[in-house]
Amino acid sequence: MSWLLGALAFVVVLALGWKVLVRLLVRARLGPYRVAVNVVDPRLPLKTDRARRVAVIGGGVAGISAATTLAARGYAVTVFEAKPYLGGKLGSWPVQHAPGETEWVSHGFHAFFRHYYNLNRFLDALGVRQKFRAISDYRILFKGGEELSFGEVDTTPILNLLSLADRGVYRLGDSLKAPTRDLMGLFLEYDPKRTFEQLDGMSFAQFDRLAQLPTRLKLAFNTFARVFFADEDRLSMGELVKSFHFYFLGHDGGLTYDHPVEDYEVSLLGPIRAQFERLGVTLKLGTPVTGLAKQGASFRVNGEDFERVVLATDVVGTRAILSGATGLDGLAATLNEIEPGQRYAVLRVWIDKAARATLPVFVITDRQRLLDSITFYERTEAESARYVARHGGSVLELHSYAVPDDVPDDQVRALLLEECVQFLPELKGLTVRHEHFQLRRDFTAFHVGQHARRPVTESGVQGLVCAGDWVKLPFPAMLLEAAFSSGLVAANALLRADGLREELVESVPLRGLLAGVPAPPARKTLLAGQAR
Repeated sequence: MSWLLGALAFVVVLALGWKVLVRLLVRARLGPYRVAVNVVDPRLPLKTDRARRVAVIGGGVAGISAATTLAARGYAVTVFEAKPYLGGKLGSWPVQHAPGETEWVSHGFHAFFRHYYNLNRFLDALGVRQKFRAISDYRILFKGGEELSFGEVDTTPILNLLSLADRGVYRLGDSLKAPTRDLMGLFLEYDPKRTFEQLDGMSFAQFDRLAQLPTRLKLAFNTFARVFFADEDRLSMGELVKSFHFYFLGHDGGLTYDHPVEDYEVSLLGPIRAQFERLGVTLKLGTPVTGLAKQGASFRVNGEDFERVVLATDVVGTRAILSGATGLDGLAATLNEIEPGQRYAVLRVWIDKAARATLPVFVITDRQRLLDSITFYERTEAESARYVARHGGSVLELHSYAVPDDVPDDQVRALLLEECVQFLPELKGLTVRHEHFQLRRDFTAFHVGQHARRPVTESGVQGLVCAGDWVKLPFPAMLLEAAFSSGLVAANALLRADGLREELVESVPLRGLLAGVPAPPARKTLLAGQAR
């Protein structure tokens, strides 16, 4: 009888195709690619019967999330934002090139991936994603003109890894050799507890030395490492495994993504401010918080009284605010554990030469010294397209996600332009007509050994909750989605305390495809050697 079952299974595989079978097995193992991570009890009331005053400190993505959620539930929300614009890392502001000619610039190009479930649900409710455009390809550009495309990579976990081999990112045979084969399974075994216990004390550079990764595969990992504002010798291997689960191995949306077709001010921030007005949110731009104190059961923020506080500033702002705060029971000492990552640079240039049109709107570069990515803004947003239509040339954004410590501030701009021409030789001899340069250090560090010390939503101070990409969440999320989701989790903590219904929070699967599967015997020896 067993031979008959085997024969039937063989016929099924032939009939359905082996890829279909893999997809079925992956779904059976991972479960749904989109999961609810909290319980929404429909029996609980939606709105508070008293408009409690809430101060949301920080008008970035996390603050926007918390403010809109709480205001929709009847809270009286005031948002304090130190910058003169809303949005934080999504912010946008005008710069004047010449009398009568103003262009908008932003903090940097952002990708809106399809598995940003919480952020996308919010943007869909505003109706803004209808105007987004899908990127044509996710591509790495090498010096000398060689390119590596991820655009047609299969989107199903496991199949996407095989697709990378087909694309030449690595040779399947190399991945099956020791020691690579004994360590690569870690990327499929993400577990929110085990992964960090085992790997948070190891950098990606240390992992690479153990695993002896193929050159092209190491490049792909390096690209991910730098996107989190860290060089390979600083990024926690635990964080890298989590990011691969979140972006590549925990859903079937693939690496392609969407982006607005207009400047963020038009496409995102204007509609969000309009939502603030509809919900009665008081927005105080250009208003840094210079005073925060707990007085009994309430708080004083810049001299105003509030019953609740959501602390949703970036790591630098959070530490600055808490350094002068009073009555917060040692919270400053706890949150001083969070640190900013390395410096990063964003150079927007309006130039007289046109970059080649065969490239996607955004490319990753095989960094020589500084340059990590190039965005072609005349192909991305309408405002830059109109500029190029009037004047010719191109509008580029050159981004270094992690500026090496030994590069002086005053050399960063010139090095970015120099490397840009190395990757785009058609721009040799370019003239920069206008530019806007940012060199900052205010993004969260995800460095080795920091996970255990990372703050959680509940601050320990009654009535004060934390939000931001620096908050440790009970589910995998990174970058924009982590920031927005943290605002939902913070709002839910306050809703729960007041006996109200929580807002739905969703995530990719909480554990990896092979989480809990016994590790290869050789791995224990390799990791033990690293620990010594």
